[in-house]
Amino acid sequence: MKQIISLFVLDALISGAAAAWLYFTRGEYAALITGLSIFVALSPICLIFASPFTLYLAKRKIAKLGVKCNNFNALKILKDVNVLALPYNRVLTGGEFYITDLVPEGLNQPTLLAMAAGAETDAENVLGKVIYDTATLRSLRLQPSTNFKELPGRGVEATVSGVTMRVGNPAWLESFNVSISANLRTKIDQLLVKGKTVLVVATGRAARGLIALKDDLNDAAINFLGSVKAANVETLLLTAQPKKMTSYITKNFELDNVRTNLTPEGKAREVQIFRAKGKVVAAIGTDAHDLPALKNADVSFLLAGGSLNPTDDAKLDFEIPKLESFLAVKATALNVSKTLKINRLIALMSWIILVPPAIMTALENSPIPWHPLAAVVGVVIFSAIILANSLRTS
Repeated sequence: MKQIISLFVLDALISGAAAAWLYFTRGEYAALITGLSIFVALSPICLIFASPFTLYLAKRKIAKLGVKCNNFNALKILKDVNVLALPYNRVLTGGEFYITDLVPEGLNQPTLLAMAAGAETDAENVLGKVIYDTATLRSLRLQPSTNFKELPGRGVEATVSGVTMRVGNPAWLESFNVSISANLRTKIDQLLVKGKTVLVVATGRAARGLIALKDDLNDAAINFLGSVKAANVETLLLTAQPKKMTSYITKNFELDNVRTNLTPEGKAREVQIFRAKGKVVAAIGTDAHDLPALKNADVSFLLAGGSLNPTDDAKLDFEIPKLESFLAVKATALNVSKTLKINRLIALMSWIILVPPAIMTALENSPIPWHPLAAVVGVVIFSAIILANSLRTS
C-alpha cells in the first residue's frame, strides 16, 4: 500500500510539473491536456489491479477446500517453502491412543493405573486423558490430587496423598534423579522399538512402573509424505519421543530428517536452525507443544482435530482440515505467484506503451496525436487484460 501511495505521489509531481511548465510556455489548454495525459498514463492503476483481485480469487479457491487463511502475505512466502516440519503423534498417527501395557514394579497393575490416573485428573494432554478415562472405566478408586502442574511434551506433576507424583517421559523423570531400574529400562527399550509411547510413573525419586500407549499409524500420512517429496519439499519430523523410536518411525515413514527427545522449546530451536541455514520452513501442528515451532516457522498450519485452538495472541497463517490441504494451498500459492508476475509485466507494459505518447503531447508538434481519453482507454484495456489473467487463479 505504501508503494502504491508513493507511486501516486510521484505521478502527481511529474504530471503537475509538466503541466506547470506548459502553462507558462504554451498556455492553459496544453497544460491541461499534457498534465492529464501523463497523470493517467503514469498512474499505478494497473499495478493496483495486479494483486488484490488475484488474492481474492485465491482466497475463494482455498476456502472451497475447507482452508481458512488468516494471513494472505503467507501465500507469497509459501511458494518458496522447501522444508515442512511435522510432529509425530496425531499427525503421522491417527490420534486415537489406547493403553497397551502396564508394567508395575513392586505393586499390581490396577494400583499403578490408579496412581497415574490420580496425577492425571486435571490433565489437558491426550495421553493423560486416556489414562484417566481408562482408570474411570475400570472403576478404580482415585486419590485426590493437589498442586497439579502440566509441562507440555514432558509430563505432569501433582501431590497425591501428600506424595509428589510424576507421570512423564523417561528423560524428564531422570532430570529429577528418579531411579529407574535396569528391568524397567530394558522394558522401555522393548516398547519403544515397537512404536509405543512410554510414560514412567514415579513417586518421589522412585519409579513405580511404566504405562505404554499406542497410536495407530495414519495411512494417509504415508501417501502425503510421498507427495511432499515429489514436490521437492524436505521433511523434518519434530517429536518428544525418545531416540529409540527412530528406527520404528523411519521404517514406516519416508522422512528426510528426524529430531527426537524434543521439548516444545526444542522444536522451535530446530525450526530456527533450519531457517538459519537459508531454508524456508512451513510447520504443521495440532497441540500446545507444537505452538513454539509453529510461531518460529515462516508459514504455520493448524491441523484440525487437535487440542490447540487459534487465539488472537497465537494466530496461525492457515487452518487446514487434513494434511493433503498443505499441498493444495502450496499449489495455489505457486499459481498466485506466476499470475502476479505476469500481471506486473502487463502493468509495466502499460507504462511503456502509454507514457511516451503522453509525454510527447508536451511538444508543440507532437508526432503522435494524443488525448487524455486515449490514456484512459489504454489504462482500461490493460486493466481488463490483468483481470482476465487473474481469473486463472480461480
